[in-house]
Amino acid sequence: MRLLRTIALSLSMCSLPILASPGAHGPNGEHLEQKQNKASGDLGRQADGSVRMPMKHQALLGIRTQFVVETTAKKHVRLDAIAKPHPDGYAKIQSSSDGRLDAPEAGILPSGTRVHAGDILGLIRYQDTAYELASQNSELIAIRNQIAQTHRDVSRLKKLGDLASKQALEQLETELLSFRQQAAALQKGLEKPEVLIAPISGLLVNHMVSRGQWVEAGERLFEIISADKLLIEASTSDPSLPNRLESAAVMTRPDLSLRYVGHSPQLVNGLVHLNFELQHSSDKTDILINQDLSVQVQINESLKGIVVPASAVVLSQNNLPQVWIKLSAERFLPQPIKYEHLQPGFVLITQGLGADNRVVIEGASLLNQVR
Repeated sequence: MRLLRTIALSLSMCSLPILASPGAHGPNGEHLEQKQNKASGDLGRQADGSVRMPMKHQALLGIRTQFVVETTAKKHVRLDAIAKPHPDGYAKIQSSSDGRLDAPEAGILPSGTRVHAGDILGLIRYQDTAYELASQNSELIAIRNQIAQTHRDVSRLKKLGDLASKQALEQLETELLSFRQQAAALQKGLEKPEVLIAPISGLLVNHMVSRGQWVEAGERLFEIISADKLLIEASTSDPSLPNRLESAAVMTRPDLSLRYVGHSPQLVNGLVHLNFELQHSSDKTDILINQDLSVQVQINESLKGIVVPASAVVLSQNNLPQVWIKLSAERFLPQPIKYEHLQPGFVLITQGLGADNRVVIEGASLLNQVR
């Protein structure tokens, strides 16, 4: 701001003659030079809206211009989108039975911890009611009594030697084995906890779980999100757009590559949802789940116009888009335009600007502030 004040003071104290550029013209070939007025001898903002600025001040503000030409470019459409976990990089950890949560040796891990497939996240210890516990203990005692009785019957038959029936002996031994397996399974169910294991590697989301917490079957305890597998879901009201789509990019992150997967065959609130896989990402990506994004998609439709950097377009006092045209060495004129967004960082001017003009491509916002 101090630099702008210095330049404004210098502009008010200097005067230079106006030299119009013969190549400055509008979209229909009209000459853009304005008639001289009583204020045209001063530097700074003129009565016709143009700005006169010495070359040295242009260098200080970093103002750069470029001759523009008319060309054709693919049409781009901007879509609202949201970041979601990829189905192949997302896992829920739930309890299959009621019980109390216990911590593994590593303790209860907080959200944001990196875990690996196979890590133990917690233990669910089944806790019976007094009636259930008494019933299961009674069943276990009954089975153990059957084991003891069957064991005595087997021993008695073995003592008889050849006088004992081999078929009866084999039947008792089979029953004894079955009783022992039942007892082991019942004892294991009473004592062994359910182990919560991480099915994939990624970042952990802890849903406020703690030691001793009572959990119910099916309750979501943890989530694991793989940061290198994200899905960008964009929405549009145009059902024909998916068939015309060619490429896509995130507006704020043009370095990220998107691969179009397809669109949902089902309308959601009247909108078509398009899914893009985030390519060449890393675990250190700064895109978060449920983050709102803007995706710009290129479709197979061509437009004629003039391509300029997005920084060349500024807003007038009436909040209308405009660019600055260099009329002469030290004179600039604002020109209202209409434009379309292209790939991130560029726009296509479709109305208001003629070819072969020198357009300010850097420093337009500073030039716009000169009064």
